[in-house]
Amino acid sequence: MVRFQTVWFAPLAAALLSFGLGAKKVMAQIEYPFSAIYNSETTLEPITANIFKITNIGESVNAPYELTRLVNISYGNLNTNTGVITIDPNPATFGLQDLPFGSITIFGQGEDRLFGTTRGTATLDFQNFVGTVSNTISITGGSGTFDGAIGTLILSENLTLNPDPTAPIRGLPLISGSFQTFQTVPEPRNNAAIFTIGSIGVGFLLCRHRLRVIGFKRV
Repeated sequence: MVRFQTVWFAPLAAALLSFGLGAKKVMAQIEYPFSAIYNSETTLEPITANIFKITNIGESVNAPYELTRLVNISYGNLNTNTGVITIDPNPATFGLQDLPFGSITIFGQGEDRLFGTTRGTATLDFQNFVGTVSNTISITGGSGTFDGAIGTLILSENLTLNPDPTAPIRGLPLISGSFQTFQTVPEPRNNAAIFTIGSIGVGFLLCRHRLRVIGFKRV
């Protein structure tokens, strides 16, 4: 009886081992759709006559994944003829030296965070006290669950301007789009499955043969 168990155990053990040896690692992509409205406050800090440091702070009550807060820092160059501010995270784009690169962080209470940069335009009409914003947020990293995140989010907003141009601008930007993360998972190879089936089949045939021999001897 012990020998029978050995016959069955050998191919079974080999089969299980073959899965471990035959496994290879592949990258699995996880998609995260995103859409949220943030109650925000934007401050324009003059650096030169037409260039500003733009700081935007916002909070949301409906942001997915508990990413309810954001801090966005970038730079803007105002065209006084059109009222259009060109926005870029790189101060060197506007000839500014020795200033930190801009960034956006979207986060909550825990370790889950998204990091990126913002580019786009804002049009401010101080005659009618309205404005519009259209920005692209490039997600270039993250932490916690979103470690290594990449993706693109769109920020769109209609503004009501304060008659005081130095006062913070309040708005309700909509941020929507998606981002992705990647994780390594094992994937069995085809040859492992073939080897497993073959090993079990050989074990079965050996057991049948052993039973026939014993039956013959008893007779």
